[in-house]
Amino acid sequence: MLSIDPGARGCGCAWWGREGAEWVLLHARYAPGAPGKGDTGPAEWALTVEAAEEASRDVLGTLRPEVVVVEQMQVYTRSKGDPNDLLALAAVGGGLFRAFSDASPVGPLPAEWKGQTPRIVMGNRVEDELRRRGWWPRVQVPPRRANLNDVMHGVGLGLYFARTEGLSPEQLHGR
Repeated sequence: MLSIDPGARGCGCAWWGREGAEWVLLHARYAPGAPGKGDTGPAEWALTVEAAEEASRDVLGTLRPEVVVVEQMQVYTRSKGDPNDLLALAAVGGGLFRAFSDASPVGPLPAEWKGQTPRIVMGNRVEDELRRRGWWPRVQVPPRRANLNDVMHGVGLGLYFARTEGLSPEQLHGR
């Protein structure tokens, strides 16, 4: 499995393998895409997708993930910031699904996998979980704290999938 937190200029990526019936983190890192700041467009989005593909080749060699988990974007009517910023993330997410088109796509919404938990709090919780499980050495820590948070969200998406794999929609949503 490959779980990815998409970004316009880079992605937090986590690679998983099976040990028996359990998913186990193999490696996690930030895949930097297009450098720079400000508006991004299709050329930068493509570089970001290519960076995630290259990182996956570095980790898996010729193997390909069977499942790719990428957070879907969702506009909240009362959220801070410009909702148009999500368009770039949606484009990168679509590019990631296309790049790994031979894998089963899974696209949880933010509310499904992290609820209303603030971004930094969720990142810290995932880091704590990795340390508790002894998986922290499998994380390649990037220089920027914001990018580490991206990696933790990539791992968090994988943890969500591992926890909910095989559950029906009724079971997932408590119906």
